[in-house]
Amino acid sequence: MKNKLRNMLIMTLFLIGGISMTNAQEKPPLLGNPPNIGYGQVSPSQGQVAPPPPGQVAPPPPSPQVPPQPPMANAINRVPVSNASIAVATAKKAKEYLTAGKIWTMTGPRGETEVKAAILYEGTAVAVLHFNPTDGTLLPLGVHPAMIATAAQIENIRSNLPTIIRSLEVLNGAEYREPESAWIVPLAYNGMIVAHLKIYVDGIHIMPDYPANQEMQLYGR
Repeated sequence: MKNKLRNMLIMTLFLIGGISMTNAQEKPPLLGNPPNIGYGQVSPSQGQVAPPPPGQVAPPPPSPQVPPQPPMANAINRVPVSNASIAVATAKKAKEYLTAGKIWTMTGPRGETEVKAAILYEGTAVAVLHFNPTDGTLLPLGVHPAMIATAAQIENIRSNLPTIIRSLEVLNGAEYREPESAWIVPLAYNGMIVAHLKIYVDGIHIMPDYPANQEMQLYGR
C-alpha cells in the first residue's frame, strides 16, 4: 500500500513538473537581449543608448540600427509565407506576457506634443502606444493631434496603461516587411489598430522595437 501511494505521488509530481515545463516552453523567445553599456555608448548590434547621469542633458537618439539576425537568416533564400500564421499564433501567446512600460513626451515636426507609452515583453519595449496630449485618451495609429499640450495626462495614462494592455486584441493576420525581416501583427483596442508586434521571419521570435527602446531609455519616466 505504501509503495502504491509513493508511486502515485511520484507520478503526480512528474505530471506537475511536465505541465510547468510545457507552459515555460510555450512562452515565445525574445530576439536578442539588450546589452549593458555606458552613457554615450551605442551598441552596433542593438542600437541601445544608456540614459545620461543626473544633471546632464540627454543627446538626441541615434538613427535606428538594423536589428541583429540569427545565423539561420543567412540560410533563408525566400520568405516562407506559411510562417505568417505561425507569427500570429506567436503574437497571441506573447500577448499574455505584455506589460506596461515607461511613458514619455516628445515634440513632433509641427511643434505638437507626442505622448508615448512602451509595451514591454521581458523588460524590453516591443511596441508603442500613442495618447492624446490633452485628455490622455488612446489614439489609433496615424492620428497626430496638431496641438501643443500644456500638461500631458501622464499620471492618468500611467494608471490606465495596464488595463489597456490587458484589453489589447491580437488581430488574425500579418503583413511582411522585408527590410526588417519581420512579420507585423496588428494590436487593436476598441476597434482601433493602436500598435503592432514584430515577429521575426521564422514566426517564432518576438522582435524588440529598437527606436522605442532608445527613446524610453532617454526620456521615459
